[in-house]
Amino acid sequence: MSNRFRWVVVPAIIVGASVIWFVSRAADAQTLRLALLAVTGGLLGWIAWRLAGDPRRQPHGERELEDELRASEARWRSVIHSAVDGIVVIDAQGRIEAFNPAAERLFGYPEDDVIGRNVNILMPSPYHEEHDTYIARHLATGTQRIIGTGREVTGRRRDGSTFPLHLSVGKTTAGGEQKFTGILHDLSQRVEMEQQLREQTSLARLGEMAAVIAHEVKNPLAGVRGAIQVIGTRLPKDGKDAAIVTEIVKRIDGLNGLMQDLLLFARPPKPKSAVVDLATMMAATADLLAGDPALKEVQVTIDGAAPHILADAELLKIVFVNLLVNAAHAMQGRGTIRVSLTPVADSWCQIDVADQGPGIPEEALGKIFVPFFTTKARGSGLGLSTARRIIEAHRGKITIACPPAGGTIVTVRLPGEGATQ
Repeated sequence: MSNRFRWVVVPAIIVGASVIWFVSRAADAQTLRLALLAVTGGLLGWIAWRLAGDPRRQPHGERELEDELRASEARWRSVIHSAVDGIVVIDAQGRIEAFNPAAERLFGYPEDDVIGRNVNILMPSPYHEEHDTYIARHLATGTQRIIGTGREVTGRRRDGSTFPLHLSVGKTTAGGEQKFTGILHDLSQRVEMEQQLREQTSLARLGEMAAVIAHEVKNPLAGVRGAIQVIGTRLPKDGKDAAIVTEIVKRIDGLNGLMQDLLLFARPPKPKSAVVDLATMMAATADLLAGDPALKEVQVTIDGAAPHILADAELLKIVFVNLLVNAAHAMQGRGTIRVSLTPVADSWCQIDVADQGPGIPEEALGKIFVPFFTTKARGSGLGLSTARRIIEAHRGKITIACPPAGGTIVTVRLPGEGATQ
């Protein structure tokens, strides 16, 4: 017996029994007719109401179906929201309909800012302008160039920066309209690792070449320098030939310095770690700069404090002497270089070296750590490259920025004692 039938029959039996009892107690025929009419009308109304169904109640099967649908939707939302990769759903016009939290982290847009907008806001040129054409061509021809296969593409963040992505696209139909679901995986870390691997391979080859140069060039060069100096001692000191000899020795010294830079860059020594007080080390490094007569109009100020670190002080001096000399040259040998020491999270420390120079041109800033690239008239182009290798050997990082107000700020981060990577 169904629930609906039970709720009709049981009341009918109760009402029927009540009628029989009432008839047996009725005083006259008129009262009996009125009673029968009232009870019959009430019974028929009750039956009609129950058969029609209470609008406030639903059949048990329909409630279960709705509950299952809600549970299924909740499960899929949970999967999409917890996904590590970005998930973006668009319609046939390219408008964004869904944008999960991972996509928010990838592109820097909150979901509310992109819903309803064209998905090409997530692409740099020329893909930004061409994307609508891709969709239109697919809808017109059915040709699938990326759907179901995936490819490496370039994404564009909210701040305008770009980064590599792997994009997989799926297609479905909902309500008679085609939808496209894109799954986006950030390849930045993989591309960076590949770049580091290529650099390490190149450096290994460069190290082999540097060893040959050291053996075949550096030692004979020292012999040539000694011979030129001997010749110089036999020439009149006030003659033109003596000046030429002096210039030759300077050029040989410059070439010898290049050999040393090349060897240091190609095969930097492993750091011999010891406890280093950064403030004391930076003060000693600034004193070395003050001893150069050509830089006597340069002042170095050191502010702040930082925790002690485990590092090779001699190697770090090479780095910071290079940074201070670069800053002094950028200011044409006069001005103030500000060095700031700051403790940062997880026991790390930060050293900022800021100059008052004109800054670095934007086109050169991206190449500043490339070996043999230099903006100086005379320079090996290995100073900053070597500095980065030494800092990375200490598990640190070095970056360069040019603020809009002018000047250049070189930031070095180094781990303190007990710091986490």
